[in-house]
Amino acid sequence: MQYPAMMVPELQGELLDAARAADTSVRHVYDPFVGCGTTLAEAMIRGLDFAGKDINPLAVLACRVKAGPYFPAAIRRKTELLLDRMATDSRRTIDVSFPGREKWFDDSVAVGLSRIRRAVCGESARWARRFFWVAMVESVRLTSNSRTSTFKLHMRPQEELTGRRCCPQAVFCETLLRNIRHMEGQAHYLRDRGLLRRGHYTGAVDIQLGDSSQNLEGSPKQLDLLITSPPYGDNQTTVPYGQYSFLPLQWVDLGDIDAHADAALIANTHALDSHSLGGSLRGASDAATTLAEMSPAFRRMAVDLASASPNATKRLSAFCRDLHACLDPIVGQLKPGALMLWTVGSRRIANRQVPLERILIDMLEARGATHVASVPRHIPNKRMAVRNSIADTMRSETIVVLRNGGH
Repeated sequence: MQYPAMMVPELQGELLDAARAADTSVRHVYDPFVGCGTTLAEAMIRGLDFAGKDINPLAVLACRVKAGPYFPAAIRRKTELLLDRMATDSRRTIDVSFPGREKWFDDSVAVGLSRIRRAVCGESARWARRFFWVAMVESVRLTSNSRTSTFKLHMRPQEELTGRRCCPQAVFCETLLRNIRHMEGQAHYLRDRGLLRRGHYTGAVDIQLGDSSQNLEGSPKQLDLLITSPPYGDNQTTVPYGQYSFLPLQWVDLGDIDAHADAALIANTHALDSHSLGGSLRGASDAATTLAEMSPAFRRMAVDLASASPNATKRLSAFCRDLHACLDPIVGQLKPGALMLWTVGSRRIANRQVPLERILIDMLEARGATHVASVPRHIPNKRMAVRNSIADTMRSETIVVLRNGGH
């Protein structure tokens, strides 16, 4: 399943290894912006416990499937039954309705996706349905009328749509069989290392759907290591996770992802992005004073932006306000002296580069953390355009290393 702005597995693995070399007691890893679970997967192959959180139901789906269980033989048997249900379904009803359905899906494609959806819903085991939904997500992405060259919803050109023929069932089958092979390989890898017991990962994995400004529910408050990469700016002008997720989530049963998944987050194409960091400008100006007192880097940037455009400072304040709101819950769940590894990028507002690294350091130092190091990293291969409609996109990141207070 494709997911926007995925972290590099090898890099996350090296960061985990470096942190464990510095602190051999590391057992429980936390990622409050877990995305599609790259850090989760790297933690699992090292036998570590993991807690992750994300506001995006699509990210939570991907992570919960990665966490297991790993039953390759059972999923192959269930796949045969699912394909039989799909092949014998001749109904031409379209099972979902949402704003823009006719725009984004030709009727023939919608009929095919509905047959897949009914076949998945016919599976009794939720763990298997989740596995099938991941293949469904990719099938929606590849058969919709939205371009696959961008994470934003963007119609394919009319000349491409004219005469275009898609078979969602064929795409689904191909994707599903590929994913089964991935499960088999991962199960073999984990089993060889003694990390699977009766198909279940031997460590503890806790993936929660929700806003990271709220504490993890029922999780220990002495987590050993934070390793994460938050959004680098509001989704609308950086990576539109919500727009990207809108179409797939219309076809997936949200209750299978999480019992508390809120359908309001996918009510329209911008709902999820509006609920994410910096998604709402309301009250942003009021937060600027507090942020300026806490962070000299924010204060300098806000002054610089004041002359650029009426909205520039407000956009900066909205994002930093929401990031600031997440930090107390995040830091409060770490043990004293725990290492924090934040991978951040400095986006641009009004053609001025935002020093997010320095703003984040200021905010965390105000909470008693100690800045250990900042390691720049060039992004060699980006799955996004070099430039968007706002500005040049980011070509580098910084890994910011801090130690939690109380050590």
